Amino acid sequence: MPKKQNGLRKIVLFNASVILAGLKSPAGGSGKLLFLSRTNKITGVISEIILDETVRHAADVDLKPADIRLAIETMFGRILAAPEIENVARFNKIVIDPGDAHVLAAGYEAKADFLVTLDKKHLLILQKKIKWVKIVSPGELIESGV
Repeated sequence: MPKKQNGLRKIVLFNASVILAGLKSPAGGSGKLLFLSRTNKITGVISEIILDETVRHAADVDLKPADIRLAIETMFGRILAAPEIENVARFNKIVIDPGDAHVLAAGYEAKADFLVTLDKKHLLILQKKIKWVKIVSPGELIESGV
C-alpha cells in the first residue's frame, strides 16, 4: 500500500519515457508504476503534451497510436491541459533543454509529489536543483515505498 500524505494518494507526474518503457516492458519498474496508477494506488497524472509526445513515439514500442491512447485512458486518472505559457517560460530558465520546460510546468500545475522520468541527461540531473517536486527514476520511486 502506498504511503499517503494527509490521507491522499501521492500525485505522480509521468514523463513520456516512463510510459513508453512501461508499455514495452510491463514487468519492469516503469510497468509497475503504470500498474499502480491504473489500480489507483497512486494518482498518475500526465499533460496533453506528454500524451501527444507518447503517441508520437508509439512505433518505438511497436504499438499503434490508437492503442497508446486507449492504454493511457485506462492508466491515468488525470490528463491535464497543456501547462500555462507563463509557467513554461518560468521553467525554461531552469531546464537544460527548453523542450522539457512543459514537463516541469505540468508537474507544478498538478501539485505533483513526484516527477518520474528516465531522462538522465535533462531531467534527473535537476534532482538537487528543484525542491518543490521529487524528480526520480521509476526504480527510485518504487524504492521510496510509494
